[in-house]
Amino acid sequence: MNEAIEVVIFKAKTGVTDSQLQAAASAITPILSTMPGFIRRDLGESEGGDYMDVIHWQDLAAAEAAAEKVMTIPQCVAFFDLIDQSQMQFMHFTKIV
Repeated sequence: MNEAIEVVIFKAKTGVTDSQLQAAASAITPILSTMPGFIRRDLGESEGGDYMDVIHWQDLAAAEAAAEKVMTIPQCVAFFDLIDQSQMQFMHFTKIV
């Protein structure tokens, strides 16, 4: 199976500070790391205030299973509640190189 790369591009909701969002994002990394197929996670911020969350998974099945599971974990839901869902882009890619 090929490695899957999950990419989420988003902005914080109005009124959410960078430190709030970054603390919530950091709090879920240990949770993600216990999920089957997790490889690593990178979170970046652009000068314009966009965030990019990149999570590497062993394969697409692991990525999809994790995407379902996180919706039932309170710490993950708290992080998602800080995101402006109307501007969010969520994609899975298959690593080719």
